[in-house]
Amino acid sequence: MQDLPESLWHKSFLYYVKEDKTRKGGPNMRMIRLDPHKPSLTVTGFIFNKFVHPYENRFITVREAARLQGFPDDMEILGSLTSTQRQIGNAVPVPLAKAIFNSILKYAHDIGYANRELQAFSMFCGAGGLDVGASIANADGYDIKTLLAVDNWDDACNTLRNYKGKETNVVLQDIAVVENPLFFWRTNTNKMIKPDIIYGGPPCQAFSQAGKQKALEDDRGGLVYEFIRYVKDIRPAFFVMENVSNIVSIYKGLLCKDIISRLQSCGYNVSFGILNSAEFGAPQLRKRAVFIGTSTKLGQAPLPSPTYSETSDLFGLPYYKTVGEAFEGLPILR
Repeated sequence: MQDLPESLWHKSFLYYVKEDKTRKGGPNMRMIRLDPHKPSLTVTGFIFNKFVHPYENRFITVREAARLQGFPDDMEILGSLTSTQRQIGNAVPVPLAKAIFNSILKYAHDIGYANRELQAFSMFCGAGGLDVGASIANADGYDIKTLLAVDNWDDACNTLRNYKGKETNVVLQDIAVVENPLFFWRTNTNKMIKPDIIYGGPPCQAFSQAGKQKALEDDRGGLVYEFIRYVKDIRPAFFVMENVSNIVSIYKGLLCKDIISRLQSCGYNVSFGILNSAEFGAPQLRKRAVFIGTSTKLGQAPLPSPTYSETSDLFGLPYYKTVGEAFEGLPILR
C-alpha cells in the first residue's frame, strides 16, 4: 500500500504510518502474488489478505491454503471463515509430519521395536496437520494409530473429529488443568498400556516472528513445559514436539537448550533440528523446529533426511513442489 499515492491509502494504514505513536519499525502491509513455479512463502493464519493467487486477481482461499499445507481435499475445515483460516495457518504441513513419523517408524523397525502399530497420543492437535501425517506414515510395515487427540479449540476439534471419525477420540480439553496425564490417557482411551508415542506442537505464537515474541511471558509459551510434563508422567518410547524455528533465538538460545535439557533429564535422547517443509514435499518454504525423543534404552531416532531439493544435486533429488502443482485441478473462481 505504501507504493500507492497517499490519497489512495486506507485510513487504517494512514493512521499506522503517520499517526500511531506506539508503532515500531516500518509498515508490513503488503500483497504477494504467488509464483506458480516456486513453493509459497510460509502459510499462516494471516495470509488471506496477503497471498494473491498466481493467475487470478484475488487472495487465495482456505482450500488453496490447505493444498499448500498438504491437507487432503476430502477434509472439511469447519467453523467461521476466520476460524478456518487460522486452523489451516496454524497447522504443521502434512508432508513434513509424514516424513518425521516415517523416520521414527523406520528406526522402530531397525531396532525391532515390539509394536508394529504404534499407539499415539496427540496434544495440541488443532485441525490435525501432525495427526494426518501420522495416519499416512508407514515404514517397513510399521505405522501409527492415534487413539487420543486433545485441544482446547472447539472448531479445530470438530474439524479433526469430523475427518477421523471413530478412529481417534478427539477431546476438547485444556491440558494444563489435567493433574494426572497418564490417568487422563487411560480414561479417554480405555487402555491400561501407555502410548508408544506422544506428539504435538504447543502453541507457537509466543515464539513466532509473526507474533509479539513474548516467549514465556505469554501463557501460550509455558505450554511447551506442559508437553514436557506429559512426557515425564507418561514416559512413552518416543515423542515428537514441533514449534516455530524462531524458538532457537529466544533468550539467546537458552530456552531451546533448557527444553532439550529437561527432556534429556526425563530419560530421552533428543534429536533436534530446523526442518524446511519444502525439502519433504510440501509446496511451501516453511521452517519448523523439531524435537524427536527416544527413550535412552532404545537409542536415538534420527531426524528425517530431505527428499526434495531447491536445485539439482548429487543425490538426484526432485525439485521442490510448486504452488502451480499444489493448485492443479482446483476450479477457477469467478
